[in-house]
Amino acid sequence: MNLKMLPLLLGAACGLSACASVPTQYLTLTPETQAAREVSFGTLQGKGLPLLVAHVQMPADLDRLYLTREQSRNRFNVADHVRWIAPLSGMAQRVLAQDMAAVLPHKTVFMPGDPTPPGSYLLLRVVVQRFMPTDSGQVELSADWFVLNTSTQHILAHGRSSWQVASRQHPRDQAAAMSQLLAKLAQTVAAHLR
Repeated sequence: MNLKMLPLLLGAACGLSACASVPTQYLTLTPETQAAREVSFGTLQGKGLPLLVAHVQMPADLDRLYLTREQSRNRFNVADHVRWIAPLSGMAQRVLAQDMAAVLPHKTVFMPGDPTPPGSYLLLRVVVQRFMPTDSGQVELSADWFVLNTSTQHILAHGRSSWQVASRQHPRDQAAAMSQLLAKLAQTVAAHLR
């Protein structure tokens, strides 16, 4: 082997190994309160009509496997090595249902995957417009929501909610801030159902 080629080959090998060494981070959303984490799923002890949280509708540009951040009003950054463990809309539905069960302990709240309850029930629908971290250190949630009585087709409560919370730039902190925003949404909806 030519000794002049050795530094070139070593440099190429080091460069290739550096590219392959970035591990993928996996994120999830979690319920915010201890009571939400310990809720007994599917119990039928609540008073009044049970509540079912429908699939959370999310814009396609947000409901992806990779964490999406807003860089500017018309520009997004999709992280290369930061992934959600499941689709964002499904995780939001699960966490919102757990948070609702925690803030409405007197009411039966069905979890995603539970059979649709027979007879009348309340249906919570959420349509998200924005739900992401920004490069300015904020995490935003903007959503329309309504609670429908399925027997009368009467809307019992509805609203448009929008919040921002400060967050560090680490993806783990941003996911935690997104979980906090879902807890705020649960508290807002619950205030109309008590």
